[in-house]
Amino acid sequence: MDAVTLALSKKYTKDSLNGLGALKGANCTIESIVHKDGQSIVTFRWTGLDGTVQTREMRVDDGTPIYVWEAGNTYRYGDIVIYSAQFYRCIAENSDAAWNETHWNGIGTADGNYDIVADAEHLPARFTAADRKMYYSIADGAFWLWTGAAWVLQQPKSISKAKIDALFD
Repeated sequence: MDAVTLALSKKYTKDSLNGLGALKGANCTIESIVHKDGQSIVTFRWTGLDGTVQTREMRVDDGTPIYVWEAGNTYRYGDIVIYSAQFYRCIAENSDAAWNETHWNGIGTADGNYDIVADAEHLPARFTAADRKMYYSIADGAFWLWTGAAWVLQQPKSISKAKIDALFD
């Protein structure tokens, strides 16, 4: 490589890296963090090889807030809280003085969609039209499916309807 080509390539490299402070090893500082419209705007600042100050912005979207449930606070549909070491999603706006399970839908359980109850009388009524749940009733020896509107007994093909009806007599 001749001297002119080497000099031009060094200049090109230097000019290219000027705006990329992190690649050339320049110290970078956080100039500001501004929260606006559901985002945190982080502004990074460094000095380029030629002495000019460079900045770049990074936008970070806010996540879903999770609150610790407290009596008397106002909760709106969709709010997520922690109560008694369990996550719940608000399904009815409330400002309850005491925990009211009918205003909340438990989330984050081991499987999220399945559970076991002692009998059909203990099937929860707190689910919404968006939920699909399957519960096994020990006393009934049967599975129940939440269709989004009601619990429906699931009849295994190997058991006749008469046999299942006899479970509830």
